[in-house]
Amino acid sequence: MLASLVGLAEYVRTGIFTAYLPQLHGKDLGLGVVGLAATLQYLADTLLRSPAGHLSERYGAARLLPPAALLAFLSALLIIFAGNPFLILAAALLNGAAVSAFWPTLMTFSSRAANDNEDGRAIGFTFTLVAPFIGAGVLLTGYLYGVSARLAAASLTFVLVLLVVLALAGALLFFARNVAPQQRTGNFPWRLLVLLAPGALMQMLALGLLTPILYPYLDQLGFSTRDLILAMVAGGVAEFSLISPFGKLVDKSEPFRIFVLALSLAGGALFAFSQIASLLGLVLMAVFAGAVQAILIPAWGGLISRTLPDEYKASSWGALMTFEGLGFALGPVIGGYSWQLIGHKAPFLVGAALYLLVAAFYLIRLIKGSSRG
Repeated sequence: MLASLVGLAEYVRTGIFTAYLPQLHGKDLGLGVVGLAATLQYLADTLLRSPAGHLSERYGAARLLPPAALLAFLSALLIIFAGNPFLILAAALLNGAAVSAFWPTLMTFSSRAANDNEDGRAIGFTFTLVAPFIGAGVLLTGYLYGVSARLAAASLTFVLVLLVVLALAGALLFFARNVAPQQRTGNFPWRLLVLLAPGALMQMLALGLLTPILYPYLDQLGFSTRDLILAMVAGGVAEFSLISPFGKLVDKSEPFRIFVLALSLAGGALFAFSQIASLLGLVLMAVFAGAVQAILIPAWGGLISRTLPDEYKASSWGALMTFEGLGFALGPVIGGYSWQLIGHKAPFLVGAALYLLVAAFYLIRLIKGSSRG
C-alpha cells in the first residue's frame, strides 16, 4: 500500500512537471517558470526528507500520512488549475514539502518488514514497484493532453483523489495493527551518516549527468529517438529481470563488499558509454547499465538497513535521500560544463572517475576494517 502511495505521488510529479505544465504554460508563462516550479518542488522534497523522517519516527506514519497527502492534494490542484506564476511556484514548494514524508516512510517500513537477511531484496523490490509509476506519469499524461488539456487535468485530479484515499486507508491499517512510533534508546548515528554520504551522492549522480547531455550525445553519434527507446527498454528489462536474483546475492553476502563492487561496475559502465560507436554497442551498454543498477539498488538498501539503528531509520533514510537528491542536482552541472569545456566524452569519463574514487574510498575502509578484525 505504501509503495502504491509513493507511486501515485511520483506519477503526479512527473505528469505535472514533465508533461502537463510545459504544454499548458510553456508559451504564456514560459518554460523558465515551469522549470523553476519543478526545481522548487524537487528541492523542497529533497531537503525536507530528513525532518519528515524524524516526524514519522516521533508521531508515527498513521498520524503523518493523511495530512501530508491532503496537503499534496490541495497544492497539486493549485499547480494544475492556477494560472498565476507566483501561485504555481508557492504551490510547488508546498507540494514538495508534503510529499517529502512519503519516501522515508516507505523505505523504513520496507526494511522493517523484510525477513532477516532479506533487506536487499526488499529494497530492490520496493524500487521496482514504484518505477513504473514514474514513466506512466509522463507517458499517460502526455497522451491525454494530446487529446484534451481538460482530460489530462481530470486524470491527474483522479490520481490525487486515489492518493488521499490510500493515505487514509494506510493510516487506518496502521492504527488497526497498533503500529506505534519507534522508541529511541541511543544517539543519532551521525558518524554512520557521514560515512554513507559519499555513497548516497553517487546513487543519482549518473542520472543527473545524463540529464543535459543525453540527446546532444545521441545526436553526436547519429542515433535517433527510436534507438534511445530500444536501448532504454533493453536496459529496463535487464534491471527488472536481475534485481531479484542480485538482491538474493546481496542478502547472502556482505552488502558493503557488494556495494563497492557495484560502484566500480557503475564507473565501468559510464566509461563504456563514452566508447560507443554503434547501435549494438548502445543497446549492450544499456543492458550492462541495467544490470549494474540491479545490483547497486539492493546493495545500497541492504547496507543501510543493516548499518543504521532501527529507531532512527526513517530520519536516517531521509537524510541519505537528501544526499541522493544533491547528487542528482550536481550531476547536470558536472555533465554540462565538462561537455562544454572538455568535449562530448567528458561527462562519462568524469562520472566514471567519481564512481571509482568513491569505490576506492570504501575499499580502503573495508581493508582497514578487515585488518583490524
